[in-house]
Amino acid sequence: MVKKSVPNVHAGDRFIKVGEPHGKVWEVFDLKVAVDGILHARLRDGGRQNGSMTISANTLVDPRFWQAVRPT
Repeated sequence: MVKKSVPNVHAGDRFIKVGEPHGKVWEVFDLKVAVDGILHARLRDGGRQNGSMTISANTLVDPRFWQAVRPT
């Protein structure tokens, strides 16, 4: 059996979607394991403009899709 690694994602982590023209910052506010056993992160628009999305944590840590924002 192959052991799956768990992505290192935590509430409060911030990310920018690669290729986003204005660099909107998204913040993780919740983590859930879906029925398929995959960890998903709930993201909200860092500008608090009521935008939110759910994305797999594996995709979130993949540098082809998202870039982590370092704390200031």
